[in-house]
Amino acid sequence: MERANKKRILLLITNPFAAINVIHSGLLSELEKCYEISVMSDLLTEGDVGSFNEHFKLNMHLMETPVASAPGFIRRLRIFQTVLFGLFFDVATIRIKLMEKGALVHKLFCIARQSSLLIFLSGRLLIYLRRWLIRKMTHPARYASLAECQFDAVLSTSPLDMRENEIMNSLKAYGVRGISMIISWDNLTSKGIINADAGLVLVWSETMAREFDRFYWLFGDNATVRIVGVPRFDVYHRNTCKKSLPAAMRMADEGRATHKILFSTGAAKHHSCQNYIIDDLLEYAKTQPGLAILVRCHPADDPARYVRYTSCGNVRLFQPFAGNETPPADFLETLRAQLSLCRVCVQVASTMFLDAAACNTPVISIAYDARDDVPYAHSVRRYYDYSHHLPPHAFLQASVVRKRQELFGKLDEILETHAATSTLRNAIAPLVHHSGPDSVSATAQHIREWLG
Repeated sequence: MERANKKRILLLITNPFAAINVIHSGLLSELEKCYEISVMSDLLTEGDVGSFNEHFKLNMHLMETPVASAPGFIRRLRIFQTVLFGLFFDVATIRIKLMEKGALVHKLFCIARQSSLLIFLSGRLLIYLRRWLIRKMTHPARYASLAECQFDAVLSTSPLDMRENEIMNSLKAYGVRGISMIISWDNLTSKGIINADAGLVLVWSETMAREFDRFYWLFGDNATVRIVGVPRFDVYHRNTCKKSLPAAMRMADEGRATHKILFSTGAAKHHSCQNYIIDDLLEYAKTQPGLAILVRCHPADDPARYVRYTSCGNVRLFQPFAGNETPPADFLETLRAQLSLCRVCVQVASTMFLDAAACNTPVISIAYDARDDVPYAHSVRRYYDYSHHLPPHAFLQASVVRKRQELFGKLDEILETHAATSTLRNAIAPLVHHSGPDSVSATAQHIREWLG
């Protein structure tokens, strides 16, 4: 198909993990078979686009139109809207987040939940507030230059980002069709309302499809919802050989440790002190000669907090990229290599739980704090009560440890008994929809069918 005859899609990228989901996963390469892709981003630079084009054999073009930030009063209204959303739909995640703000705020929320009148009024206000926000985030004149490109569709990879909402709303005024791609299993229940009307919504699983239907019936949303799985998870189903490991991982593997543990840190704003977990793993390592600990820092974590461990011979620190940087081209290959090399992945209530299971790597989920007296509202325990953790509760709970000795016992079980892992991938299938490398092709197929 000649490039000149292809339909045109504008791709919005404002989040590093969205970039991974559409570029690193191979989805963009698949879409380029049928479409000409232009990218609008406040994350990617011309250099990034050139590097990705070369590495992934792409032809994407970076638009010069800047991504405008939302005004302060709009952001504040969005926070209020999220509280109303949690109140009307009784979303556990929102209730727990309000608990973090203080006992009084949480108590008022719980009292409001007991009033049928207040719940009804919150629903009416949600409807009017969403309509108002959509109007206020529709600026056709600001994006006239994009309209001249005659795009057939705009693909929002972070549709709960208000900046992407504004672009989609504004281009809709020119007849450009909108596609929303939900990038994570927690987005629909943790980030409030999508303030844009997309014609096609792509979700991970049946669970997320039901969540979308539950939340957006209120607004009379008639979007086509399609279940596509997780494009970036396709890499976990591809065969790779040891010699093809990224250079950083080959160096990490030179120690020839008997066993390796991967500890994936979380963002510091969610879990400010994670050193105690490394300390506990080091204590356990004293009973296991030849045990190495690979610490993979979250992009929003500060690796400087773990510098004191660089003198430990059995600890290796790895920073895939900083939070203000673009993920490197080999991000997914490196992550897959780390999960494959390690006998177990230790994590704290993050999506890494699913990444590890998709790689058939046993998971241990930390649900205890550095001190026993940390109140629930600020304890890591609260994260496991978030809404998106409820559907996989039974499977997830099997991996949760609530004290140090439980961690040691679970490590013994995995490292000493060589626990079989062949069932992990199938166990998470209800959450990610596919147990094979089928998400990229499914996503592209649904987009092709919808655009015609």
